Amino acid sequence: MNTFSRFFGRDEGEEGQAVVLFAIMMMALLFAVGLAIDAGQLYSAKRAEQEAADAAAFAAAVVLYQQGTGAEAIAAARTDALTNGYSSGGVCVLSTPGPCFDAATQTTVTVNWPPLSGTYIGNIKHVEVEITRQVKTSLVPAEAAFNPVRARGVAGSEPLNNGYAVMALDSAPDNRAFWSASNAEVHLHGGGILVNSGGSNASENDQNNAGKFSTDGYTLDVNGTATGHWTDIGITVNSGHNQVPDPFAGFPPPPICAAPCAPATPVYTSLPPAVGGVVTLDPGIYKVLIKGSGNDDFQMNPGVYVIEKGLDTSGNAIFSGSNVFIYNTYAAYPAAPGLTPSCSDVNLTGNGAISLTAQTTGVWANLLFYQDPACTNDLQIAGNGTFSGTGSFYLPSAQFVLDGNNATLIGSQLVANTVNIQNGNLTINYDPVTTAQPILPRLAE
Repeated sequence: MNTFSRFFGRDEGEEGQAVVLFAIMMMALLFAVGLAIDAGQLYSAKRAEQEAADAAAFAAAVVLYQQGTGAEAIAAARTDALTNGYSSGGVCVLSTPGPCFDAATQTTVTVNWPPLSGTYIGNIKHVEVEITRQVKTSLVPAEAAFNPVRARGVAGSEPLNNGYAVMALDSAPDNRAFWSASNAEVHLHGGGILVNSGGSNASENDQNNAGKFSTDGYTLDVNGTATGHWTDIGITVNSGHNQVPDPFAGFPPPPICAAPCAPATPVYTSLPPAVGGVVTLDPGIYKVLIKGSGNDDFQMNPGVYVIEKGLDTSGNAIFSGSNVFIYNTYAAYPAAPGLTPSCSDVNLTGNGAISLTAQTTGVWANLLFYQDPACTNDLQIAGNGTFSGTGSFYLPSAQFVLDGNNATLIGSQLVANTVNIQNGNLTINYDPVTTAQPILPRLAE
């Protein structure tokens, strides 16, 4: 009988052992479940902190991109972190660099400008954000101090190279967004052509002489259709190419500092007299047409020139200068342009010549000419006019026109709404070293 009972598990001694084993097994299972719950909580906390750290760093990078100070960038990072539930505590002000601790939530938010670790250590274009929080888990909530969760994000404003020597930004399905006529001469070095237009004749080339139209093997990327002699002269056409956003859309215009702000931006309502046939121009706001008489030479001293009444080199006027940035804008600038902004032309006609080099440092490094997006006036080089220099030419809402016996543009990059080369010489030496690079906020680490 005892054997029969043991067979069916009715032995009292072994029954007690089974209960103990079952209890141990249940404890192990509960521990495994608790560990899984704790791991999930820690993972969820890590993910939330990482997103918050990245968002805070990006907010700071946007401030740097908008020419804000380091203190303003730190404040932006802490404000964004607070929005996502990570407080810096009541002791630190928003612009405080380094770590700030919030006792109520057991959170430390550290903001360093520039970063103190990683690839971008010491780089003033970047901000480092680190968030650490003591997370209470379900298994051992009393031991929360042993569960710190840390996340780090780095963001900054960095230059990006798009690789195009000529860009026609017009995104409408227009014809001849880029047009080179039979008398045009185009030589591009270091980059190709982008045409955003989706038109059936978006990019037309009537020049059939490879000696007068060359791209050093670089291609034509066009959203619509290319017509004319592209392939006849050995240029590869990539039709149906995705439209490319304006690379400089976020570039800020020059700030205007009016008195009593110091130092106030100089305002000129008349041109200085010529001395020995030379008119010396200083940086500032020009509320007068910059135009010479006869054979005047203009010497532009280094700096930022805000032109509200246009520039005209008709006759034999010559402009020269180095480390120059020209911003062509409307008459009421920096007030809002309104529905019909009053913009003036930049014309290089007659035998006029401009020879300038762009600034190599600062916000507008390697950007030589920037026309306000509110202005749709053409930039025209006609007759025997010549515009040569280093730096990018940027006319986001306007047409660039070459139309003359020997009209010439020599530069580092041409970015316009449309490009019209009827009769002239266009030479672009595209090189990232001498070409403006879009500086855009992005996550770096």
